[in-house]
Amino acid sequence: MALVRAYALGLYHQRCGTSNDLPFTRFVHGPCHTAPAEVPDRSLTNAARLVGEASADYALGLNHTAPRLKDFDSRLYPFVNHGRIDVAGGHHDAGDYSKYTVNSASFVHILMFAVDAFPDVAELDNLGLPESGDGISDLLQEAKWEADFLAKMQDADGGFYYLVYPRDRAYESDVLPDRGDSQIVWPKTTAATAAAVAALAQCASSPLFQRHFPEAARTYLEKAGKGWAFLSAAMAWHGKDGSYQKLISYGNEFQHDDEVAWAACELFLATGQEDYHRVLRSWFDPDDAATRRWTWWRLFDAYGHAIRSYALASRAGRQPASRLDPGLLDKCERQLVAAGEDMLARSRQNAYGTSLPLETKGVRSAGWYFSSEQAFDIAAASLLRPNMDYVRAFLYNFNYEAGCNPVNVCYVTGLGLKRPREMVHQFALNDRRVLPPSGFPIGNIQDHLPYLDFYRSELGLLTFPSDGAVVAPYPSYDRWTDTFNVMTEFTIVHQARSLVGMALLAVQTSLKNQPWKPPQARITGLPREVGVNMPVTARVEAPGLNLEHALIVWEARDQEPSIGSSLTMAPTSLGAHWVEVEAQLPDGRRVFGSAEFMATNALPTINIVADVAQAAEAGSTACRFTFTRTGSGQAPLTVRFNHVGTATKWDDYRTLQGNVPDSVTIHSGAMSETITFYVVDDGLYEGPEVARLALLSDETFNVGTPSEAAVNIEDNDRPAGFRL
Repeated sequence: MALVRAYALGLYHQRCGTSNDLPFTRFVHGPCHTAPAEVPDRSLTNAARLVGEASADYALGLNHTAPRLKDFDSRLYPFVNHGRIDVAGGHHDAGDYSKYTVNSASFVHILMFAVDAFPDVAELDNLGLPESGDGISDLLQEAKWEADFLAKMQDADGGFYYLVYPRDRAYESDVLPDRGDSQIVWPKTTAATAAAVAALAQCASSPLFQRHFPEAARTYLEKAGKGWAFLSAAMAWHGKDGSYQKLISYGNEFQHDDEVAWAACELFLATGQEDYHRVLRSWFDPDDAATRRWTWWRLFDAYGHAIRSYALASRAGRQPASRLDPGLLDKCERQLVAAGEDMLARSRQNAYGTSLPLETKGVRSAGWYFSSEQAFDIAAASLLRPNMDYVRAFLYNFNYEAGCNPVNVCYVTGLGLKRPREMVHQFALNDRRVLPPSGFPIGNIQDHLPYLDFYRSELGLLTFPSDGAVVAPYPSYDRWTDTFNVMTEFTIVHQARSLVGMALLAVQTSLKNQPWKPPQARITGLPREVGVNMPVTARVEAPGLNLEHALIVWEARDQEPSIGSSLTMAPTSLGAHWVEVEAQLPDGRRVFGSAEFMATNALPTINIVADVAQAAEAGSTACRFTFTRTGSGQAPLTVRFNHVGTATKWDDYRTLQGNVPDSVTIHSGAMSETITFYVVDDGLYEGPEVARLALLSDETFNVGTPSEAAVNIEDNDRPAGFRL
């Protein structure tokens, strides 16, 4: 549950078109990218240039016979809608704020597959999201958040825009999302359209989705049908290959062949119409190695989505087994299990149990590798072939990502004691905190140290042995640097696969139905104002929760992040200061709190007084010196002083304990402190003396008036008849 709740929190942090708020997170921001996006035209020359750069390698696709989509005038499918359109919602795709239709569709597929096919996963309604506790699956509602965005991406002719992107540049690298750029949509493509059709149809045919959101299900299916009509017309006019235009790499691995097959699959499962079934069987053979990436990576991208949906269609209640093609069903089931067996074999072949492919090891590369993501295919295979070996491989993969690895780093932000601080994420780069938002996976194996604008290749040159050495290179699993590295950047697809894989195990625990919606944590102990360099101590409490066993993380202005039950800090600069806390219980429940105070030059003022003017050696009167401060009493304050009188400390006066201190601490919550000295009867006549204490100046307080206090000591040891 700790992992599931962490990944779910990460998805909440990726939401677009809304705000991130307390009490659900401390990484707050206002509603982002809510303004309508612009449908571009040829006047947006910079946007046209970016489109051209994205399609520059179009000729690498052997079947790419369509003209290159090099600008807005070369698109096959003109915009029908013009002006501005509402495309708010969905999730930011990765570290940037853009939203890619193909990845959005894959995200929806993974979550919907899990709630429909994984036993009991749909019961999770306690992940700490704003919707938690409302009686509807949290995963289902996260999928709907994305699907609602997808539905907005459809043009009037049924085609779907490829992505939502900044209007004037590639990345909003220097702003928070709620201050983001004006946005545009990119041209429609057949790959984007087919992916959106498939995802919307999958939602529409889900019994759970239909029960909770019947109107949305009808709307989605209508939009999916209109999108299929667009695809049919495009291929009839331009041909199967000629209708596809490449943009960015998303959806380009098999051109649009896999997305169209997946769309046909989902429309058949949603409607039962044989026309879609025939297209699926004619376009797709799951046993064909050409449907795998590099001929060995099974269930890749949309082909994998189609296999999963078809193989589990009957179990998910989307179509009866009698309506399915037995031959196609058998192939899909075998490929689903084969993918799980691949992951099991790779886990066994790895000293740490992570399912890194041998093929990847062979080329010494591991970009965008997430151990937890591999477990998703193991989880799906276990539905058809329950196997304890699957469970072990499953756990090994999650353990590796969670910290059981050679560098002892937890590759999920917000978990563990040793955490990455730097990552490819525009919010994390621009907010006020050192740590990135919790719940983000970071690539588990780094191929090499990245080229950075400031350091260039220097980081890579500093390693020994060399990463690129032919003989005895630096060990691959031991390579990790806490730096900006695009090869460790996640997408929402990685997040979703990790989340639902672990969810299959989480629902087998006693916490499956544990009620949970975060309360607002409260930070205590902070004054409204405090002097610069004056220490203050913050603590946290949460209604109804015992945080004794919680892992509590603190962040504050000008401070290093720290872990502990409290935070003691001394502001080093004037002005407003903030403190944030994030407390995680062992089961992954989290509470968040935030507070502010002002650091000023108004230091406390200390004065000293004595409660008696005179004491004698033979008497019982004690000398009490009281130190009093002004201002806040929230923090402890240590005051130093000198003994400047004619009386000798220790010989003439001392405490009951026998010592003579040179400082006193006014404790937290107190405004004064008293030291009591007793006069020593030494049997010698020395004449009248004075015990005098004088405050020493200090940067933490001002010396007030009176700054000195004295007690006259009378010597009663004078011999009889003695005269001065």
